[in-house]
Amino acid sequence: MGNTIKFQLMDVFTSEPFGGNPLAIFDNADGLTAEQMQKIAKELNLSESVFLNKASNDADVKMRIFTPGMELPTAGHPTVGTAYYLLKEKGIKPKKDGELLLEQNIGNINVHYENQEGEISKILMEQPLPKFEQTFKDKKLVASLLSIEEDEIEEDFPCRIVNCGNPFLIVPVKSLESVQKLKLNSELFGEILDEIFITGVMAFTLETEDQEYISHSRMFAPHIGVPEDPATGSAHGPLACYLHNYNMADLSELSIGKQGYEMGRPSQVKMRIIQESGKISGVMIGGSCVTMGNGEIRIPE
Repeated sequence: MGNTIKFQLMDVFTSEPFGGNPLAIFDNADGLTAEQMQKIAKELNLSESVFLNKASNDADVKMRIFTPGMELPTAGHPTVGTAYYLLKEKGIKPKKDGELLLEQNIGNINVHYENQEGEISKILMEQPLPKFEQTFKDKKLVASLLSIEEDEIEEDFPCRIVNCGNPFLIVPVKSLESVQKLKLNSELFGEILDEIFITGVMAFTLETEDQEYISHSRMFAPHIGVPEDPATGSAHGPLACYLHNYNMADLSELSIGKQGYEMGRPSQVKMRIIQESGKISGVMIGGSCVTMGNGEIRIPE
């Protein structure tokens, strides 16, 4: 079949097949235009698809990330999945041992890992340091956005945009039951987007069914082609920073957040905050990956 490009399919933020967040990775994509990449991502309709190119700087590889609706400057599950693919499936030898450097539109991203006799583990990406942006003081509005009552949102903590490369509205919800019944009001969301751009709405609770997990969350981003995401690494960095900033949880050691369970795609995202003199000096997120298969698709004209 002529004029096609091959891809690898991964499940990211899971150790079990058919869990986590699916990811398509296209190798040797230097000849594709941004328009062609966007059309392919829309055709596959995954949360994100990745296109790999030769790095233009001192990075090991350049990657471009597309949702079905737009290109992203950075993203979590594509970065973690791409690192696993390059290290495990391609056997790439990074310039620096134990550290893969990936060029993205936001700049170079470091991914730390361990390689023991060919087994790749402990993949953790560094995210940009957080920017704490606008606070949504009208919690009744936020509650309406998520189709819940105002008193189901934590009263002692703000609904606030936190940005570690992508801006997410972080919403603290009191109970697991409330998170499980969330439904995004798309019309209201559109009105909010007319005023301020956010990548998505990340609603979470610290009430979980298993003490192994620190949080249970859901993320909605229909305007970029992702009605709900099974696992969002780029939102878990801001979530970790939020939890640290408001003293809601200790993330000095690796903590695990749950996502995607309402979608039938159980996902586990590892988070860690590094601090110096009480200030955040490092934001780390990561997880496990499963290779699912491969295929090829026609290149758009």
